[in-house]
Amino acid sequence: MASDSNCKSKGNINYYYYLLAFIDVLGQKEAFQGIENQPLADNHPQLIEAHKQTAFFVETLRTGFKDFFDAYTADKEPSVKVPSEKMEQFKAMLKSNLKHQRFSDSIQAYVCLHTDKYHSNAINGVFGALLACGGMLLLSLASKKAFRAGVEVGLGTELDNGEVYGPVLYKAYELESKVAEYPRIVVGRELINYLTTLANAHEQLPEQTKEDVELCKLMATNCLKMIVRDLDGVPILDYLGAEFLQSINENSERAKEFEGVFKLALAFVESEYSKRKQTGDKKLALRYYLLLNYFKAKNPFPIK
Repeated sequence: MASDSNCKSKGNINYYYYLLAFIDVLGQKEAFQGIENQPLADNHPQLIEAHKQTAFFVETLRTGFKDFFDAYTADKEPSVKVPSEKMEQFKAMLKSNLKHQRFSDSIQAYVCLHTDKYHSNAINGVFGALLACGGMLLLSLASKKAFRAGVEVGLGTELDNGEVYGPVLYKAYELESKVAEYPRIVVGRELINYLTTLANAHEQLPEQTKEDVELCKLMATNCLKMIVRDLDGVPILDYLGAEFLQSINENSERAKEFEGVFKLALAFVESEYSKRKQTGDKKLALRYYLLLNYFKAKNPFPIK
């Protein structure tokens, strides 16, 4: 596994390429509307409810990411037959350097793409980050909350507080704030280029082993299969697509809950679209219509 010293060193400023997902929970400002101008004694229950819908939910979401990350980064037995003399190498290649950090109403999930021995540690982290983002968006919608995310590759450095700072942060933030628009996970051009390079079996390290190159190719190909073009041509994570669901089934114990979670999420999306439409909120009505369209087009549990 790529150690922290590869990407983070106290006292030095080291910039490396990172995969960074910038996740922003929506509706936080709306939850506090009308509270500040009331006496605290009168609005205390409302304030508690607003806290549950904002800070408490973000913390719950962060915990959910941690659960996904812990499940994915835990040591696993190889799913394929490996010669005994190669077992130690193969287990080392299966590790990942996946991290996350919460600040305010947002979450960073990131992977340092700089490795010394096995580049598969990096692409494993990228794969895990995509699974966590997609899985948590569905769980978030099922909990009647929504978020947007931008995922991109670029230069960055790890600060002492655990955040990643640099061009990659601003690129991912721009995808989330200016491109995503409605609750979806937008994938950046540089991430697609990175995945394509690995899928074409281009070496990432001097004297990279054949096994490492092949594992990188396999994982990058799996990542690319989980990315599609949305109706507006924007690349997004297809978290209701067949490839993503297969990956969730193979890498998360939560797969058995998926049908129930999907139905709760769909009900929330339908409710939000109806509510925004009735109140004449054209902007949010359109956004939830687009999300509803995605759910209906990708519904893995059609009515029998």
